[in-house]
Amino acid sequence: MIRHHAVRRRFVLGLIGVTTIIALVAIARLGFEWKQALDDVDAMIVTPVVLAPTPEPAGSAPVTVDVPVVVTPTVAPTSVPENDDPVNILLLGADARIGEEISRTDAIILIHINPRSGRVSMLSFPRDLIVETPGFGRRKINSVYLIGETRLGKGYGAALLKQTVSDLVGVPIHHFALINFDGFRKVIDLVGGISIDVPKAIDDPRYPVDAFPGDVRTMQVHFDPGPQWMDGERALIYARTRHADSDFGRNQRQQQVLLALVARVRERGLLSQINKIDDYTGALRDYVRTDIPRSEMIRLARVAPRLDLDNIQRYAIDSKMIITLGNPDTFTADPEAVREMVDRMIAGGAPTP
Repeated sequence: MIRHHAVRRRFVLGLIGVTTIIALVAIARLGFEWKQALDDVDAMIVTPVVLAPTPEPAGSAPVTVDVPVVVTPTVAPTSVPENDDPVNILLLGADARIGEEISRTDAIILIHINPRSGRVSMLSFPRDLIVETPGFGRRKINSVYLIGETRLGKGYGAALLKQTVSDLVGVPIHHFALINFDGFRKVIDLVGGISIDVPKAIDDPRYPVDAFPGDVRTMQVHFDPGPQWMDGERALIYARTRHADSDFGRNQRQQQVLLALVARVRERGLLSQINKIDDYTGALRDYVRTDIPRSEMIRLARVAPRLDLDNIQRYAIDSKMIITLGNPDTFTADPEAVREMVDRMIAGGAPTP
């Protein structure tokens, strides 16, 4: 009997020992994953900058596209929303082709997050919208980032675009987050794809495809109407195609893809799977750049449970708000209509159908 109790005691102690070792290994691994995740996040964060425009001489002529004003880039002071203050983030999708390090931003979406009310809203800008760009006159909005990077220096594209959008909508743009299309594909594949309900059939006979540096070809793409599962490549094509309708239709598709991605992340409970966080940060570290500091990321993570992600409000600069500039393909936005829409978005008013 004594021998039996001793054997059982050794067995229990051994089980406890093995369990303890497993727990310690798991904790050590989790610690490593968090460290790796933080290293990945730090690799995505860039130093925020602002623009300090050089004052124009009194009585000078208005700025034109061909005569830019000198704009001086400077390091931005630390100024971020605090506690439950709303935050505006410019989400950018870069159209980098094979062999390009910087490019146009063909997806531009303003994300407004209000922790106090729990509201999240998004506002899309058509890529061909003509906007007043500080120091560079009227430019297409999708070229502003590229102008900043090439004319002012590396790192200043986002600063120029943030200021341009802020001047247009009348609210401050606190941060930006840029992802190129390779990263877009990766994140969708990483969550196992997304479900999209295509509202109508889409046929684009001229969807651009990169063959090799300097050579852009086209292909035929088609989407049947109705619900369908899309991997990263298919979702990217759906978000980018525009020859079947217009930039305004593409804006709606980009918002639809973002909402589907949010739904997929929540459906899989990925936000609570902290033991896999380094898988996601590791996959994205080479494809994402942002000026959101780690402290602000933590603040947003803390308020995330209070956000109404089932009712994200969708706004867009659409065909009813544009002003044609001579050529039918060249247009700007009615500033009063834009400000009115942004005021409604900030106040929580329903988007116009």
